[in-house]
Amino acid sequence: MPDQAPSTSFQRLIAWGVHSFTLSGLVFACLATLSLIDREIEWMWFWLGIAMVIDALDGTLARKARVKEFVDWFDGGIVDIAIDYLTWTFIPAVFMYLYLPLGPKPLAMALMILIVVSSMFCYANKQWKSTDFYFVGFPAAWNIVAVIFYVLETGWLFNASVTIILAILTLVPTHYTHPFRVKKLMAFNITAITIWIMSVATMVAIYPQKPVWLLVLFWASGAWFMLTGILRTILGQDPR
Repeated sequence: MPDQAPSTSFQRLIAWGVHSFTLSGLVFACLATLSLIDREIEWMWFWLGIAMVIDALDGTLARKARVKEFVDWFDGGIVDIAIDYLTWTFIPAVFMYLYLPLGPKPLAMALMILIVVSSMFCYANKQWKSTDFYFVGFPAAWNIVAVIFYVLETGWLFNASVTIILAILTLVPTHYTHPFRVKKLMAFNITAITIWIMSVATMVAIYPQKPVWLLVLFWASGAWFMLTGILRTILGQDPR
C-alpha cells in the first residue's frame, strides 16, 4: 500500500471546513421547518433547495479533502445521512400531510408514516448504490416527489397511489441515476438535472402558473432520468 500523506494542521483545517459545509445543511433544514410551520411554502422549497445543493457537493469535496484520513474520528457520512433524512424525507413528508391532497386524514397520516418508515430501508441499506453508482431501490427522494405533486397540483388518488408504489420500490432492486456519480453520460445527466431543477424552481416561484414551455423542460429533463434508470435496471449488471 502507498504511504499515506502526513496529517498536517492545514489539511485537518480543510477537512473540518468540508464537515462544516455538510453541517450547514442542518441550518437550512431548520429554516425549512420554520417556513413550513409559518406556511411560507415558497421559502420552505428555497431552503430545501439550498440543502439539496449542499448535499450534491459535499461528497465530492469530502473525497478531495480526504476527510476520513485527516479527521478519522468524526464520521461525516452519518451527518450526511441524518441531514438527508430531514431534508429529503421527513420535512417533505410533513409537508405532504399538511398541504397536499392525500385523501381522508387517516389515510394521509398512514401515508406519512409509510414514507418515513419505508425510507429507512434506503438509508440503512448497505447496498443502496450499485458498483457504477446508481441508486438501487427508490432513494427516498420525497422532496422531489412532493414538489412534483405541488407544482402539478395532482389529485389525492394519484398522490396516494404514487406514494404507495414508490414506498414499495424502496425494497425493489430497480435503478435510479445519480447525476453526479454515474460516469456514463455524466455530462448529459448534469445538464438534465440542472434543467429540471431550474424548471421546478421557476414553477415554484410563479405557482400556480404552469407555462407550456416550462412543462416541456420539466418533462423532458425528468424523462431522461426515468429512461436511464429503466435501461440500467434492464441491463442488470454494471455494463462496464
